[in-house]
Amino acid sequence: MLRAFRQATMTHQLEFEIHYQFEGQPHAFLHQTPLMCQSDALHCATLHAGVGAVSGKISGGPIREAILQAKGFGITHVHWRRCMP
Repeated sequence: MLRAFRQATMTHQLEFEIHYQFEGQPHAFLHQTPLMCQSDALHCATLHAGVGAVSGKISGGPIREAILQAKGFGITHVHWRRCMP
């Protein structure tokens, strides 16, 4: 069952809209991935802004730490939603 889920998600990309503020200015972009969570959105937003990345160790840990690290890069108000086809 898990193997079938992995195969399905690996080949099926979903599109997500990610919104954030960088130093108070609003930004948004589209990102394709099989799954999305808040720590993934924080990581993608820091990459999109070109200021670094929420590290894997932190993005895999408590979300509060990831939010604090992103805030240190000037990234705030990160939210995302799945784009509807």
